[in-house]
Amino acid sequence: MKRQLIFILTCILLSFASSSMAKPVAEEFRNTEYDYSSIKTVLIMPVMYEITIPDSEPFFDDSVQQKWKELTSQEKSGFSFLVKTPEQIIEREAFVKGTGTTEKMSRDKAAEKALSLSPEYADAIMTATVTKCKYTAVHHPQELIWDTRYENRSVYVNGKWENRSVPVSYQKIKPAWDESFAVGAVKLELRNSKDNTLIYGVNVNATTAEDLFAPLPTLTKHISNVLENAVKRVPKK
Repeated sequence: MKRQLIFILTCILLSFASSSMAKPVAEEFRNTEYDYSSIKTVLIMPVMYEITIPDSEPFFDDSVQQKWKELTSQEKSGFSFLVKTPEQIIEREAFVKGTGTTEKMSRDKAAEKALSLSPEYADAIMTATVTKCKYTAVHHPQELIWDTRYENRSVYVNGKWENRSVPVSYQKIKPAWDESFAVGAVKLELRNSKDNTLIYGVNVNATTAEDLFAPLPTLTKHISNVLENAVKRVPKK
């Protein structure tokens, strides 16, 4: 009986784990005609969005941008090339042209200017775009299912009757329910700064469900996890 109970609990745990921790699905592209080793310096652009930032999470953008900076930092990323922020590209331009200290710019203005300077000061540009970010639910209608219970019954074993716990199948109604998910997708691209040729690209999609032991993650946390998965896929050589 104890062994059977452990088996049942194990099956339940595995079913929850499989739904809540489904592996991200990635579509990757690598330009085999491009000499990856020729990339020495890469401009890292701020995270962009093809979706509306969730109003329910006011610090979504700040948190995602910070996560992106950490993931693409020279120390954390392990990239074989030197990473440069927009501010560093602008500072380099000021140094080369001898124009002195540059004026303080907003994040978007700095990114726009650095992008225009990238053909001179970077070999490639790396971008990350959030293309999907939402909560969704799947409705499961009421259904009739088979289940198993254990009952003490007299059974004939080895020439005599004994009381044993035996499995008994029965039908029951499973109520209708809604299964909730956090859905997210990130597109990461590495392009040549001179002619915009795509060198490497990956689209990562991930769905995380609420389970018995872990609540549904915030969209901020979910997108940060998808972003991390995408960055880790960037070739190191």
